[in-house]
Amino acid sequence: MKIAFSPSSALGQLLLLRSVAIVIQILMLMIAALVFGKQFDFVAVVGVVAAESVFQLLSIYAYRNTKEAAPIGMTMQLLADILFLTILLDLTGGATNAFVSLLVLPTVIAAVTIPTINMLMVSASAIGAYSYLYVKMSHEHVHHMDMSTHLLGMLVNFTFTIIVVATVVSLLVKQNRKKERAIAALREQQLQQEQLIALGSAAAQATHQLATPIAHLALLHEELEESYPNDPGVQEMSTPLGKCKEQLDVFREFTEYLKSASKQAMSITQFAEQLKGLANLQFPQQHFKFDLHGLDGAVCDDPMLTPSILNLISNGVRANEASGKSEIKVSISSLSTHHVITILDSGIGIDEKRLKQLGHQVVSSESGLGMAVLLSHATIERLGGQLAIENNNTGGTKCTITLPKVSDETTVS
Repeated sequence: MKIAFSPSSALGQLLLLRSVAIVIQILMLMIAALVFGKQFDFVAVVGVVAAESVFQLLSIYAYRNTKEAAPIGMTMQLLADILFLTILLDLTGGATNAFVSLLVLPTVIAAVTIPTINMLMVSASAIGAYSYLYVKMSHEHVHHMDMSTHLLGMLVNFTFTIIVVATVVSLLVKQNRKKERAIAALREQQLQQEQLIALGSAAAQATHQLATPIAHLALLHEELEESYPNDPGVQEMSTPLGKCKEQLDVFREFTEYLKSASKQAMSITQFAEQLKGLANLQFPQQHFKFDLHGLDGAVCDDPMLTPSILNLISNGVRANEASGKSEIKVSISSLSTHHVITILDSGIGIDEKRLKQLGHQVVSSESGLGMAVLLSHATIERLGGQLAIENNNTGGTKCTITLPKVSDETTVS
């Protein structure tokens, strides 16, 4: 029989621990029968161990195709362990049995493997089992042994132990899981940064290799302008060549910015007007509605900030063109500690599955790989901001950029 769950899983460890416990119980029964004699209901105890063994085999068979049991499944398994252990203790001395403290073990396992509400259920069952064993002790036997106070103290101690174990172990497990999530998030961020560094290296290499050919083309274009000043083709070449040279200059400026240790600040009002002018200049076929209100303070004058937001606007433009719309709403406002920029297009929105991946990883689609959004997201995060992309209730895609306020003066990092 092929078993899907791993021995290292919570379910696998529980079943393995129970198997070991059953083997130990059988060995102890054999020793008790040979050495101490039958001072208890031997047949009843053997029947309980046999029933526990059958339950173990049924559990393995039931979970053979499951990699990990659901919380309710683990809870039922632990409650079954408490039930079998309580019956065994009841048949072998009850609350006076030296192994009564084993009732703590299911609570410890529950605190590590199942949610808090299920763990409380298991803990309450363990306390209830011990209370049952205490109450069932015959008053004559307790009085004869003069152990009433001792057994009551054991019950109180057991209850206190369950509470302490459940609380401490649960807190430790929650802290450990929180650290694991933080490490996983840090690892994911590191992988994303490595991907961006690789993209940046490739872009730098491509820019370096294109600089010389573009310079040669510019010289050839100048010669053609002198020889054929009225040729339409020669005149049309000036615009794309000018854009190529402009992008090379932006890249050089950004490189120098990264080398420097200082950061310049730009008034949010100046930034908003600059963004408004560039958007209308680059996308004249679109109708932009800029809502600028409560502008106060400044933003970091990073050379990649404006291109990053223009990338998001460009995505909105493509969405509008695909749906035959032309309206884009851009809202810029200032709050006490940060600025908020909202971009809302009139497209059909983005598929929910792709929406969760945009800005965090490369996403393949008919319009590209989502590289612009990924780079924009990285730039905004580098400046201490946040980018949220969601589908608007009334249609279209809504991008919300949050940027921290900086001093109007130059700041040094």
